[in-house]
Amino acid sequence: MSEASPPTAPETDWPTDVTHDRLIGDVFIYQRRGGHRTGTDDVLTAYYATARAILGQGDAYLDLGCGVGSVLLMTAHRLRPAESVGVEAQAESFALASRALRELPASFSPTHLVHQDFRELHFRRRFALITGSPPYFPTSAGVLPQDPQRLACRFELRGGVEAYCETAARHLVDDGRFFLVHQTASSPRVRAAARAAGLHVRSVLDARMREDRDAPFLSVFELAHHAGAGPTLREELSIRGRDGEFTPRYREARRALGVESPPAVVAV
Repeated sequence: MSEASPPTAPETDWPTDVTHDRLIGDVFIYQRRGGHRTGTDDVLTAYYATARAILGQGDAYLDLGCGVGSVLLMTAHRLRPAESVGVEAQAESFALASRALRELPASFSPTHLVHQDFRELHFRRRFALITGSPPYFPTSAGVLPQDPQRLACRFELRGGVEAYCETAARHLVDDGRFFLVHQTASSPRVRAAARAAGLHVRSVLDARMREDRDAPFLSVFELAHHAGAGPTLREELSIRGRDGEFTPRYREARRALGVESPPAVVAV
């Protein structure tokens, strides 16, 4: 689609602390040691989206606020949509993701980036699958990081979950799915944002950071235009066991995505 053609990357000084990290097979990402790096919430989002979503021939996929591209690339790698589009407003993250996309293997499904505030998006086409990993904190929640990239990824400089839900609702096909990760403690806010955008919670994956913790810490919400026929499906997993190692369920999730464990890191 013409409006998703990748623009020229913005002029920016290339960081000196960048690592070249194997994500999946021959797919690499670029991320800064001192900046925002891909983590558990990205893996959970991509895993649950690819486990639950069903894409037909010709269906497209959109990642809102794609950062350095980890969720975008993990999801596109597993589902092989007809087209994948990542939208990112922060200049440094966009530059890092752009470099990763330029080096994708020729066999990778068509994947593009748009450098824009996604609240201003108005694509002519709609998407069967949308993912989003919003920042978790309003700017009033604490001391703001001095690093611009970490600031943009953690704090709501361009809107929070409400903006993600509103944009996803505008771009989702009638029977499409939107998967959004947030802190479990913010579930009431996520549900309110979904209702305001005309979306319904179809299922939730709750994740404990350790299996001996009392409550989940992260949740991935499956949202759709239409409510399901039955009660909301709930699933749970724990990231680490009592011994501090990854649990079998989380290892299975990583294997399903093809994510390296541990990741191969090469300084550049």
